[in-house]
Amino acid sequence: MFISEIELFKGIDFEIMSKIANICSEESYSKGIVMFRNDQRAEYLYILIKGTVYLEVRDGGRITYSINEPGEIFGWSSMFESGRYTASSICATNLKVVKINKDKLNKILNEHPNAGIRILRRLGSVSSKRLSNAYHDLLSAQSTVLGPSIWLNDNNIPSVPEESVFEV
Repeated sequence: MFISEIELFKGIDFEIMSKIANICSEESYSKGIVMFRNDQRAEYLYILIKGTVYLEVRDGGRITYSINEPGEIFGWSSMFESGRYTASSICATNLKVVKINKDKLNKILNEHPNAGIRILRRLGSVSSKRLSNAYHDLLSAQSTVLGPSIWLNDNNIPSVPEESVFEV
């Protein structure tokens, strides 16, 4: 897998991609290994090469998101200011990944802000897609338990005011 073929980096200048490729390492993990834990300091961004990894969130319940497509990104919390992973990462199978140190990547992106903006927008798209999938999964699970009428009953939807609530 060439790093420039990954959606996150498509269209990035060759010179910048060469710098990014130089800070990447290929790593292998065995089934059952916990790569990182929720709320742990986020140091690395990962790109899946081969295998399946579960991202698991626990807070009174458990939500598990499966990543199994080559080129999928995880550990993207490392690229945001909180600097903490928002889920735990558990190898569901033997795993091969590209591992990128966030500080080294941020240095490159600071030197090339246009590429940095493009990459951060794509990271935003990844997080938006995962959030949308999580909403869908939660609604599907709840409608299975409570029945679809909960979601289809117009009486449960507050009316929208016909006049603007904002003044200029």
